[in-house]
Amino acid sequence: MHPSDGLRWTSLAVALAIAGASGPPPERAAAATLAPSGRTGPSDAGPSAAGDRPVSQARFRFEIERVRRADLGRSWRPGCPVPPRQLRLLTVRHWGFDEEVRVGRLVVRRRHARPMIRVMRRLFRVGYPIKRMRPVDRYGGSDRRSMRANNTSAFSCRTATGSTTWSEHAYGRAIDLNPVQNPYVTSSGRVLPRRGRRFVDRSVDHPAIIRAGDPVVRAFARIGWSWGGAWSSTRDYQHFSSTGR
Repeated sequence: MHPSDGLRWTSLAVALAIAGASGPPPERAAAATLAPSGRTGPSDAGPSAAGDRPVSQARFRFEIERVRRADLGRSWRPGCPVPPRQLRLLTVRHWGFDEEVRVGRLVVRRRHARPMIRVMRRLFRVGYPIKRMRPVDRYGGSDRRSMRANNTSAFSCRTATGSTTWSEHAYGRAIDLNPVQNPYVTSSGRVLPRRGRRFVDRSVDHPAIIRAGDPVVRAFARIGWSWGGAWSSTRDYQHFSSTGR
């Protein structure tokens, strides 16, 4: 763990909890909330109602929904290795970079839905911030556009970077977390997204940077997922998967 990580995570979690406990000003509160049971509350019109706008309560909430072909848009197409019926849409609260509690959405394989909720709950509790969390369809199914927007996403029916084989994302068993602060770096020095170049230096101080042994890596390890930042040549700092690929 980086020497400053312990203090950084503790102080950030305390600061965010204090900020969230009082809630944002009324004009910034979202119209949608998630009820304590994890089901959508009565003021939530559905998956597209809340976006990633702030909500007032500093408590973790979630929802797990089935998805239809139409819900996946350009992130799925015939021939993908996983049919829509095997996917689930997760709606979760998370901390934003602005220290507000926000609502994000993530599509994963059905069998990984509950374990991913456990991870997201842990990240919420330690105060780990996520810039935005939207299905890749919001970016026309483009992984590069999603990365440039610093978007956290999981399912995307695409091939692996630099390969013709299916990515782990195409199976709904991988997630990319804050891609700008945690870029994909090849052994030759190629960096994706380009906005992430300053974060190739992992000593840069930013609360979204993921480092070996930190609360993010430990949270995923608890559900058996491995971190791409520990790979030997290419380093994929944003990437976690159930297979280690």
